[in-house]
Amino acid sequence: MDPKELFSTNLIDGKIVASHIERQCSPLPSVIVIGAGISGLAAARSLYDASFEVTILESRDRLGGRINTDYSFGCPVDMGASWLHGVCNENPLAPLIRGLGLTLYRTSGDDSILYDHDLESCMLFNTDGHQVPQQIVMDVGETFKRILEETGKVRDEDPDDMSVQQAISVVLNSHPELKQQGLSHEVLQWYICRMEAWFAADADMISLKTWDQEHVLSGGHGLMVEGYDPVIKALAKNLDIRLNHRHACIIYRMT
Repeated sequence: MDPKELFSTNLIDGKIVASHIERQCSPLPSVIVIGAGISGLAAARSLYDASFEVTILESRDRLGGRINTDYSFGCPVDMGASWLHGVCNENPLAPLIRGLGLTLYRTSGDDSILYDHDLESCMLFNTDGHQVPQQIVMDVGETFKRILEETGKVRDEDPDDMSVQQAISVVLNSHPELKQQGLSHEVLQWYICRMEAWFAADADMISLKTWDQEHVLSGGHGLMVEGYDPVIKALAKNLDIRLNHRHACIIYRMT
C-alpha cells in the first residue's frame, strides 16, 4: 500500500476536507478504536473518511498519547515525540505535515540513527560547566560506532539473545583498546544514553537481536517547530472521541 493512502484525508489550506466517498443515509458500519494516540487517530481518520461510524475511547483526559505539546511558556514544546524521522514522501506523516504547512527544522541530513557527522554541531558540557572538546566528541563517536559493529559480531556468534548493554560489555572485554577513560568514558556514556533515548528503554532492556531491525527512511531528521499538536488536532477533527473512558476488557464476538 502506498504510505500516503494511510491518511485518506485531503488537506487544503490547513483545513480537513472529507474524502470523495459520500456518507450514506443508511446505517453505517461502526467501529470502536481504543486509544487516541497518533496511531488510533490515524486509523479512526481513515475509517471515518471511508464512511464508517467511528468512536474512539481514550483513558486519559487528553489526545495524543506520547505526543504532548506544552504551551506553558507561550511557545510549543513537545514533551514526547518531537521529530519527523525520515523527511521523505515514503513517510506517511510527510504529506500530512506538508499539507498543514508546518515547519520542520532539519536536525540531520544523515539517515543514521545513533551516530552521524552532524554531531559535529553538538556541544557537550562536563559537570563543571566546561565544554567538551569537539574532537573528543567526534573521536568517541567513531569508537562507539566501532563498538556497535562489534556487537553485531557477538549477535552472529551467539544464538541466544542478550541485552545491548551485555553485548557492549562483551565487546569491551574482548577489545580493551575500545575502552574509554576519564572524560572520554563520560562521552561514551552519553552516546549510550542517546541510544536509550531513541528506544525509550535502558540499554540493559534493549534486545541485541532486534534493536537495529527497523526500516530506516531516507531524508534525515526534522524537528517539528510548531510541535506535533497541530497534527493531532487535524487527525481528530470531527471524530467522536470519548476522553476519560478506560476500557476494562475487549470481547470479540462473531456476527
